[in-house]
Amino acid sequence: MTKDVKPSDEILKLVNHEAWIEVENRGYLMWGHHPKTDGKLDPCKIKRAFATYNGCFLPVVIGRDKSASERNALFIEFEKADAIAVEYDSGIYTLTEDGKWLFGKVNDPKYRVVETRWFLGFASVHLSNPKPLGLEFEIVPRDVDIEEGKVLSVDVLYRGKPVPCVLKVSNSNGTSQIETDGKAEIEVSSGVNVLTARYIDDLVLGVDKRHLVTTLTIQVE
Repeated sequence: MTKDVKPSDEILKLVNHEAWIEVENRGYLMWGHHPKTDGKLDPCKIKRAFATYNGCFLPVVIGRDKSASERNALFIEFEKADAIAVEYDSGIYTLTEDGKWLFGKVNDPKYRVVETRWFLGFASVHLSNPKPLGLEFEIVPRDVDIEEGKVLSVDVLYRGKPVPCVLKVSNSNGTSQIETDGKAEIEVSSGVNVLTARYIDDLVLGVDKRHLVTTLTIQVE
């Protein structure tokens, strides 16, 4: 088995879409690569969704309607929230030597398998009183009262501890990447800013790697 085959960035981008949450009176769960949406997140992939308020976990309702569909999104409705989070499972894929991504764990000998990956995702938005939400992988802002052009400090946490990774920042100025040691400072722009981080581990039996992606949405008036 050849272990030095790397996934195509373009194919990986298709396989590993990401979710992010925008808030405008209610939440909108987007799917794709900000700012481009690509259909809607399959609701069956959502494993947990919640709001937090004053340290308590509260339920949210996720669904579809005309208003959400016009944004190519699912809606998230909640009564009150300091933060909203969604966890989702995009399933297991098998990577072959010739660059194919096969859905599921494939053992057919006609495919020369490089590795199997389990894709998991997390999305969050903080509206007030930012603090860790207890997600396995999350980006936590130090503040939410941010103006355009100001620097925002964030922590990237894996199981509650800072973890080195590349942080992608997408906003009206385009997309940039920052190498972090688990902490970063970014300059935000007006409108929607989506921060994305990825982490790969091999903690689960049955697959070679888990591929985790997390997003944090910062909205600046």
